[in-house]
Amino acid sequence: MNVYFREETYSKIKNLISSREISRFINEAVEEKLQQKQQQQKKELSQKLIKGYQTRTKSKKIQEMLQNYGEISWGDLSSELNKREKKNER
Repeated sequence: MNVYFREETYSKIKNLISSREISRFINEAVEEKLQQKQQQQKKELSQKLIKGYQTRTKSKKIQEMLQNYGEISWGDLSSELNKREKKNER
């Protein structure tokens, strides 16, 4: 496999690393970068899953609440609201 670097980058590597160690150094650097990318992807996926779960949970709660209110007559609902207002006044 051939890999090409900008001349400036390669000069920096040559100045810091012996010629026998360049391949190992580059391999380790690439592995580090890959691990960072993988961690970032895992973090983003985790955040998406959490957000999706939260959205779904809210949606289910709203659906249940609407279903419950749909089963209650307007008279029952009015009575329930009046009871709650009286409790809050105390």
